[in-house]
Amino acid sequence: MQEERKKIIRYALNFNILDVATYSGYKGDLIVKITTKERDSAIAIRKFALDLDIKEVVIKQNMDMRSFEIFCVTPDVEVYHLKTDDLLEEVHSEHPVKDVWNGSK
Repeated sequence: MQEERKKIIRYALNFNILDVATYSGYKGDLIVKITTKERDSAIAIRKFALDLDIKEVVIKQNMDMRSFEIFCVTPDVEVYHLKTDDLLEEVHSEHPVKDVWNGSK
């Protein structure tokens, strides 16, 4: 696990949190989701995460559950990116896309 993710989880454990979960996101991003009912805790965790090398930090207020969800997104350096723009361009130049919907053959 990346050091940034470990640090944010350890820091969050100092607060009254309801849940901590980790996910693999779109395009190889790794997500840490922290849920708390305390606004001040959410703000402190967000501030700490922004001081780390974290790509994106978002707080979502869940009105139904009266809780705050903090999402910390970090890139996964070990993932192999198949869909880079350069690769797609190279593949399409060798094998043109044939789209029946726009009339190409």
